[in-house]
Amino acid sequence: MALIGKIRNNPLLVLLFIGGGILLFVLSDIMNSGNSGPVGPAEAMLARVGEVEIERNEFERTLQVAGTSNDAYQSRDNLWNFYLSEGLIRNETDRLGLAVPRSELDGLTYGPRYSPIIRQTYGNRQTGQVDPTFLNQVREQIDAGDISELEQRYPNFANIWTYQNRQVRTQRLQEKLSALVSKAMYAPSWMAQEYADAQTATRRAAVVRIPFDELDNDEVEVTDADLQEYVDEYRSRYDNLEETRQLAYVSFAVEATPEDSAAVRSVMQDIAQRWQQIPAREDSLFAITNDGSYSGTYVTEEQIAPSIASTIMNDVAVGEIYGPFVEGQLMALAKLIDRRELSDSVTIRRIVRNATIPTQFTEAERLIDSLQTVLEAEPGKFSELAGEFNRDSRSIATNGLLENIEPGQLDPAVDRLAFVTGQTGRLYKLRTPAGVQLIEVVRRSNSTTPRVSIAYVTEQMIPSNDTEDAARVRAEEFLTGKNNLAELKAAAETEGYDVEITAPLNIGTYYIENLGNGQDVRDMVCWAFGADQGDVSGFVYTFTDPNFFYEDKYVVVGVENILPVGQAPVAALRSSIEGPVRDRLKGRKLAEALEGMDLAQAASQYDARIDTLSAVTFTQNSLPQGIGAEPKVIAAAASGTTNQVSGPIVGNNGVYLVKPLSDAPGGASGNLPSARVAMNLNSRTRVQQQLLNGLRAEVEVEDQRAATECSNRR
Repeated sequence: MALIGKIRNNPLLVLLFIGGGILLFVLSDIMNSGNSGPVGPAEAMLARVGEVEIERNEFERTLQVAGTSNDAYQSRDNLWNFYLSEGLIRNETDRLGLAVPRSELDGLTYGPRYSPIIRQTYGNRQTGQVDPTFLNQVREQIDAGDISELEQRYPNFANIWTYQNRQVRTQRLQEKLSALVSKAMYAPSWMAQEYADAQTATRRAAVVRIPFDELDNDEVEVTDADLQEYVDEYRSRYDNLEETRQLAYVSFAVEATPEDSAAVRSVMQDIAQRWQQIPAREDSLFAITNDGSYSGTYVTEEQIAPSIASTIMNDVAVGEIYGPFVEGQLMALAKLIDRRELSDSVTIRRIVRNATIPTQFTEAERLIDSLQTVLEAEPGKFSELAGEFNRDSRSIATNGLLENIEPGQLDPAVDRLAFVTGQTGRLYKLRTPAGVQLIEVVRRSNSTTPRVSIAYVTEQMIPSNDTEDAARVRAEEFLTGKNNLAELKAAAETEGYDVEITAPLNIGTYYIENLGNGQDVRDMVCWAFGADQGDVSGFVYTFTDPNFFYEDKYVVVGVENILPVGQAPVAALRSSIEGPVRDRLKGRKLAEALEGMDLAQAASQYDARIDTLSAVTFTQNSLPQGIGAEPKVIAAAASGTTNQVSGPIVGNNGVYLVKPLSDAPGGASGNLPSARVAMNLNSRTRVQQQLLNGLRAEVEVEDQRAATECSNRR
C-alpha cells in the first residue's frame, strides 16, 4: 500500500513508466520487422552502392530466376556483380539526368533495335537473328494486363521479365554514359600533329639486353623499405576498394594407400577374367559399360601412354588383355583389339546429308541411294553432285573433296572405312549418328605406320573410408592445441607440412586456388571475416573431389592478413611483389656495372647478343626481337642522340643499353587527320572497359554480405 501511495503522489514517475513501455514496444516492432525505422533497413539491406540500396530479400528473389551457372555460389557472385554495376551506373546517370524511357525500353526489348541482352537470350545461335513472334506474344499479354498463361508456361515469369528489363536498362545506361565520356575525349591539333610526326619518325637502333638472372637471388637483399618504395610508385595497383583477407592453411591430402590399391587391383583382375571370356564383337560394349572407353581409332605408339606403349605395340597379342597397370590416379586394363600397318593419310570424296530424326534419316538414305545410282553410271559427276547436295561443312567448299586426312581425324566409322575396309575407287553408303554419307576412297599414301586399336577399362583408385578417416584424424590432431597462427606455422615446420597462403579474398569468394569451391570455402571465408589477424579456426574443413566425390583433403586454416580499404600493408603484399622488387634491385646493381660500357663490351662480358631494330617509333607499344613491352627502351631509341650509347636502362625484363643508329626526320611529316582519328579511337575504346573501374574507385560501397550471408556459419 505504501508503494501504491508513493506512485499516486508522483505522477511524473507514472509517465516515465508508461513512456518507457511505449518506447520499448516501438523499438521492438522496428527491430523485428526490419522494414521501417533507423534500425530495420540495416537488417534488410544487403549493400549500399553510393545512394543506391540493394535489398536483401529482393536480391534473393532475383537470384532464384537469375542463376547463370550450375554453381550456386558462382551464380550468387555473378548477380552481386550485376547489382554492383547497376548501382555504380545509376549513381552517375541519376545525377546527370540520363534515363531509358518506356518507349526506348520497349524498342530494345521487342524490336526493331534489340538490346544485346535480348539477342543473346532469344537470338538464333547460328544466325544471331531474333524471331519476334514470341516477343510480340509476350508484349500483347503484358499490355492486356493478363500474364497468367505466361506464368503457367514459364514459372516465375514476372520476376524473370523484371530482371531482364533491369539488365536491358542497365546496359543501355552504360552505353549512354560511355558515349558521354568518350565523345568528350578530343585530341587537339598540336597533340595530334606530335603523334603523327612520331608515327613517321622511324629510326634504326642497336640494343643489348642483360637479363636479371645474370645475378643470383642471394646477391641482393629485399628489405621492407624496397617493397614500400615499389608500392608507393605503383600505388593505384595496391589500393584496396574493399576489405580482403589472406588465409594461411595446411592441407592434409587423402591419398590411396597400398591396401586401397590392392583392393582396386583385385576388382580389376576379376574384370579382366570376365572380359577375356566374352566374344570379340562385344569388346566395345564391355569396355563402355565398365567405365572404360573404345573409339575404334587406330593410334601410333606415340599416342599411347608411355608406360605401356612399347609393350602394347610389340609384345601383346591381338585379343590379349594387358594389366592391371597404374596411370596417374587410375588403374586400368588395355585390350588389344587390332594391329595393322595403315597409310599415313588418305584422300576421300563424300556427300553428307545431315539427319537427327527418323524421317530425316529416311529421306537422306533415299537421296544418297539415288546419287549412288547416278555416280555408278557416271563417275565423273561426283564434284557436280557434291556441289549441289553436299552439306558437310569441312568439304562443302571443295565439292566434297578431303585431302591428306590422317587417321583419327574423321568419325570412327568413316575413319575405319577410309583406312581399313574401303577399296579405292568404290562408292560406299555409310550411316552415322549425324546423318548419311556417300563416300569414295580416292587414294591412300604409300607411306605407312604401325597402328593399334585399343579398348580400355579404368577404375579410379579412390581412398577407402578408413583412409579418409585417418587423414581427418591427422588434421584434427595437428589442430589440437594451436591457439594462434604462429603456433600453427611453427608446428607445420616441425612436422614437415607446407603452409600455403591464399591470394586476397573478398567476402564473396567462393573459389580458392588449389582447394576448389563449395560450402567449406564459403564457411572458411565467412569465418575469416569474423576473425582477427593471427586467429586459427577451430574447425577442420573438408573438400571433396569434384569427379569422384570422395573427401580428398582436410584443411586447417588461420588468418594471415587483413587488408583494409586503402593501401595494402607491405607485409601482406610481400609474396606477390617480392619477385619484381628483387628484379629491380638486380637491375640497379647491373646498371652500376654497365655504366660507361658500349654495346660490344656489354655483350662480350655477359655473353649477350646485340639486336638491330630497323624501324623504331615513339608511338609503338613493344619491340621485336623478343624484347617486348619496354617503354623506356622505346623512348631511348626514338629520342636519343644518334650514335651515342644511352645510360643503362632498367626495364621490365632486364637492363638495356641503346644506341640510335640513324637520325629521326625533322619537321611536320605525319598525317594530322588520321593521327587525330587514331588518338581519339585509342582513347575512346578504353572507356567501356575502364569506366566502371573508375566509378568504383569514386563511389563508397557499404557491403553487408558478411552479416547477411555468413550468419549461422562456422
